[in-house]
Amino acid sequence: MKRRDFLGLAIAATTVAAWPVRAEGQRRTLLVVELVGGNDGLNTFIPYRDSNYRRLRPQLAIADGLPVSERTAWHPALAPLLPQFRAGRVAVVQNVGYPNPSLSHFRSRDIWLSGRPESSATSGWLARALGRDAEAVFVGEEYPLALLGENDERFLQVSARLLRRTPSRLDRAIAALYETPQGLPASERVRQAVQASRQALARLQQEATGRSQSSGYPSGAIGQQFALVGRLLETQPQVVYLTVGGWDTHANQRPRHQNLLSQLATGLTALQRHLQAQGRQNSVLTLIHSEFGRRPAENGSGGTDHGTAGSVMLLGPVRGGLYGGEPALDRLVDGNLPVGVDYRQVFGEVLTKWLGRNPQGVLGQPWPALGVLG
Repeated sequence: MKRRDFLGLAIAATTVAAWPVRAEGQRRTLLVVELVGGNDGLNTFIPYRDSNYRRLRPQLAIADGLPVSERTAWHPALAPLLPQFRAGRVAVVQNVGYPNPSLSHFRSRDIWLSGRPESSATSGWLARALGRDAEAVFVGEEYPLALLGENDERFLQVSARLLRRTPSRLDRAIAALYETPQGLPASERVRQAVQASRQALARLQQEATGRSQSSGYPSGAIGQQFALVGRLLETQPQVVYLTVGGWDTHANQRPRHQNLLSQLATGLTALQRHLQAQGRQNSVLTLIHSEFGRRPAENGSGGTDHGTAGSVMLLGPVRGGLYGGEPALDRLVDGNLPVGVDYRQVFGEVLTKWLGRNPQGVLGQPWPALGVLG
């Protein structure tokens, strides 16, 4: 671990440990889950009645989907979330994208996370909406543009990977240096601060591990990420941002996508149980998106290549159902799905109806709402 990584994580852990678990009131929180790599929306929310789907995907088409309407089925790995959908707490928006779509991960992520497709990405949509003094935290490794301010301001970051990392010989040697009390008052204050940070790191690691094992979170890295998010949500920050990688399924997609969706659904379901136990199920809105969908036709490697329009899921106090229309598999544009919903319509409604912000100042103009939020 680099020294700056340790210090940054130590400060983050100390800060999170000091945040109170609020008992009074129910402040609204937005949880953003970014599926990095490009989730395959067509195999997540399946147009199972469309013969073009099976024609384009003779090997990858999902035959045992879970029907939620006359023409749409969910991937069977999403079964844990079906009770939430049937209770009207899940909204799925299909055909989401932006004009002149890019097939580059880097450019498309910049477009989504900046909220500004027409200009260079210098700041994030959430950072502009929140301002400098908001309580927000990022859970992940690579800091997202969405939470980057105009002058490179950053919010708190906590890394689940670093929390569970086994200390190296160098880590242990550095830690030993701070075991001995110092004679100079200034040096002793530094030593005590480092010791407190180490203890905070240990507490966070212990809490995340304990929750993942006892509260139904999936085993492994994704489960520990969601367990850590559950702990952070107890402090009622305005925004928690989580990145989950691995969704770039060019090859061997069927088992990989199945595993990712299973961990995602199990993690989200455990998190909903956690929130319900706290009475917070209606004060946390979860927004799940990816930088693009996948190409409708399968490739020769048992996978799919970069596409355009994808799907967005919102979980919590929403007007549940399916939005955005069916994928137009009979009207492909250069082999990809046409975009039917601009992603800024979703972001704009979240800004207005959930965060109480003016979307024009964040996204450059007002966008028509889809009616997902009351």
